[in-house]
Amino acid sequence: MKRTIQILVVLFVVQVGFAIGINFYQPQADSTEGNDKLVAAKTDGIDHLTIEDSDGTKVALVKNGKDWQLPDLGNFPADGSKVDGLISKLSDLHEGLPIATSSGAIKRFKLAKDDFERRITLKKGDEAVATLYFGTSQGTHQIHARREEQDEVYAVTMGSYDAPAKADDWIDATVLQVSANDIDQMDVAGLSLVAKPAPAAKPDDAKTDKPASDKNADKADQDKDKAVVTWDLANAAPDQKLQPAAASTLAAMVARVRISAVLGKDAKPEYGMDHPVLKMSLSLKGKDKPVDYVIGKSDGKDGDYTLKLSSRPEYFRIAGYTGKQLVEHADAKALLVAKPADTKPADDAGAAAANASKAMN
Repeated sequence: MKRTIQILVVLFVVQVGFAIGINFYQPQADSTEGNDKLVAAKTDGIDHLTIEDSDGTKVALVKNGKDWQLPDLGNFPADGSKVDGLISKLSDLHEGLPIATSSGAIKRFKLAKDDFERRITLKKGDEAVATLYFGTSQGTHQIHARREEQDEVYAVTMGSYDAPAKADDWIDATVLQVSANDIDQMDVAGLSLVAKPAPAAKPDDAKTDKPASDKNADKADQDKDKAVVTWDLANAAPDQKLQPAAASTLAAMVARVRISAVLGKDAKPEYGMDHPVLKMSLSLKGKDKPVDYVIGKSDGKDGDYTLKLSSRPEYFRIAGYTGKQLVEHADAKALLVAKPADTKPADDAGAAAANASKAMN
């Protein structure tokens, strides 16, 4: 009995040691402290970034001063926060313990120079800082990776979706946005909508008769300068009445329009610009001349729209739902108060019924 207990104790110790060994040698996430980073060099000053995928798609991002640009799109503005976020993420990746070290493993995990999911090159000027390969996924939010000069394969916390290789995924989608308060006039659907600032109401004024402190007096002065924008219809016909809320909605939609792709500077038949579905002109504070907006319905199956501004040389794609909402809200029927129902048809019908009754009698 005593010998049996001793054997069981030994087996238990072996099992505990085996479990500890498995946990110890299990591939670690990139957050393991004390491990070397995947990007060995400092990433401060990175001004060139290239991303390639397995299909041969490639995007280059170049920093010009403080701004990131897309040279393949004519130096179109890139989303700087997104680029900086990727560089920060790459610089924080830790290697942990290697999963494999053989050349065969490099191919198996899709980390070879001619077979990879992503290849990212970081540069400072003409100097290459690091070339990183990312391959197959390992679990949730983890991917196999290595540096170009390494044979070791590591698992790091990242996804290939963090580094898309298409230029349109890096554009500054807000480049056309303006402040709605800067719109002075909108000419659309034969209507001229004029913005009229009005002092904002201050409900607190009626609640107290106490003199304000210096700080509160400054706040009151600031409140006086604040204004809400109301809209009016210039040269309105006698039977036309504007819905101010509808005009405000349209101004807000135009002000925050987002683009989904840069289509280049040449017009193409499939853009639908020969028969646009919307034309409007915006007069903006500080601008010498109005900016014309023209929207065409694309022929593609996805139902996207094409947008062209007179202030920019490019044609832009906007999402189908964005284009559809702009067209609907820019219609005169949406902007004007509906006219009362015409009673003439009803009167005519009544007269016809009376005549029919007389004929029957």
